[in-house]
Amino acid sequence: MEDRDRHSGTPAAKALADLMFKALTVGMALCVLVIVVLVFGNVVLRYVFNSGINISSEIARLAFVWLTFGGAVLAFRAREHLAINMGIERFSPPMQKFTHIVRQLFILWVLWLIIVGGWEQTVIGMRTVTPVAGMPIAVFSGAVLFSAVAMAIMTVLDLIVALRTPATPDNATVFQTSLDNVEEI
Repeated sequence: MEDRDRHSGTPAAKALADLMFKALTVGMALCVLVIVVLVFGNVVLRYVFNSGINISSEIARLAFVWLTFGGAVLAFRAREHLAINMGIERFSPPMQKFTHIVRQLFILWVLWLIIVGGWEQTVIGMRTVTPVAGMPIAVFSGAVLFSAVAMAIMTVLDLIVALRTPATPDNATVFQTSLDNVEEI
């Protein structure tokens, strides 16, 4: 099973997941474009015309926050977050599977804490607005909530795959959380 396919069982689910992640990638590219245009445009306006667009810093900050948390989701799907598989590779396949399941349960617990905190901050942020744009602060903390929920869904799917996969040497890559070697990248 290819690394990207390990979170989706059916071709329809894989196609839907690929479409959603392509949309997220496009959204992130738009965030970069917005940041570059607003920040560069504001610098030029301040330098040349001694004026600027007041709302540009808030919008650029919002785009940067969503870019960061969207990137975390994409890195999570591609298994590019930090993890050390060096010790786990020396375990027997059944122990690798057990370690992977425990590690994923721990990740799920941490994500649950982030989801709860992100939800509370989003609710609090609905009553607070930014000074210039007047938009709720919740749009910033919503990025935290979005990324934690997306990663939690992927973790649950990964746990299902790990539980269904036999612990054999051929399936060792299923029990790795990230890619460690340059050859694997």
